[in-house]
Amino acid sequence: MLNRYLFALLATLLSGSIAQAQQFPGRTPTPNDTLVSPRILPDNRLTISIYAPKASEVTLMGDLLPTYTPVKLVKDEKGVWTHTLGPLAPNVYTYDLNVDGVKTFDPKNAKFKESQNGISNIVEVPGKETAYLAVKNVPHGRVESVWYYSSSLSDTRRMHIYTPPGYDQLKEALPVLYLLHGGGDNDASWTTVGRANFILDNLLAEGKMKPMIVVMPAGHVPGKGPAMGAGPDQDPFAKDFLSDIIPYVEKNYRVSAKREHRALAGLSMGGIQTMNIALFNPDKFSYVLPLSTGYFPPVLEELEKKYTSVLKNPKINQWKLFWIAMGGEKDIAYQNNKNTMALFDKYGIKYKYIEVPGGHTFLAWRDNLYTFAPLLFR
Repeated sequence: MLNRYLFALLATLLSGSIAQAQQFPGRTPTPNDTLVSPRILPDNRLTISIYAPKASEVTLMGDLLPTYTPVKLVKDEKGVWTHTLGPLAPNVYTYDLNVDGVKTFDPKNAKFKESQNGISNIVEVPGKETAYLAVKNVPHGRVESVWYYSSSLSDTRRMHIYTPPGYDQLKEALPVLYLLHGGGDNDASWTTVGRANFILDNLLAEGKMKPMIVVMPAGHVPGKGPAMGAGPDQDPFAKDFLSDIIPYVEKNYRVSAKREHRALAGLSMGGIQTMNIALFNPDKFSYVLPLSTGYFPPVLEELEKKYTSVLKNPKINQWKLFWIAMGGEKDIAYQNNKNTMALFDKYGIKYKYIEVPGGHTFLAWRDNLYTFAPLLFR
């Protein structure tokens, strides 16, 4: 009896497979079936390819290009477009393809960076220089995608929160680093292309930093462009941050609410937000770290005209660390930053300054995080 049932089931499945094969006949193979992109060559050159036989032009853009100027891919007789560049220094790079004027994701590369307006590909060129951000056999923290209601914005919003390895077993309240992204990015950027969680995991495994919770909120708000003015009143995100994000974190996570256990860092737009929030609320933080940022000249004038009392607040110089970083002279915010530091000098605001290679990209910002995280909460 059992064998008869098994035979009937097998016959049913077989007849279904035959019918499906007749309905969807095998397609003609294409070069895309075996295409590999990106390919890292032995000498650290990188080849990027895409199958687009009907396209008339394909270009490549990303921080893997030395001048950030788009380059054209070359089409072969099979319809595969290819460009080889480098050799590249070991690092994690982002890139975008453009096919006949349309930004296109490399379909052969599943690694991506999520941003405010879409996704970009990521490729890692391995080497000893990337050991600090590599995925290693060490205890790993957890990254949570957290949704919360913002009463100040009347909107449900998302942030990413990193908790260190062993967080569930820890009894003491942990310090918090609030880590802000730049214009065009979003709350996922620090843990995709930024590799923040792996950088922190490795630092903790080596005993180089204190365990901490890292909160990575969404800096853009509905219906608003990047906020680059003076003071928190010009940026609705600042209200969300102070009224909703900090209270949410302190209610739902085992963290300290003391100012000496709060750090605020951000890059580019997030660096402006960092300064606007911290300078105007100096009693809420002990570590303030703006990266690749600076006020524009009209905003500097506004600060001096309207907010001299803020610049003269002695509590600013009570921070344990005011740490400013730039990606060298190639950083697009370089001059704005110099102007901003000149204003700080004029009002006696003390800070530490560092430059690293990388320009206005995560090539610099990952290095910044690796350098400043061990300085926190000592």
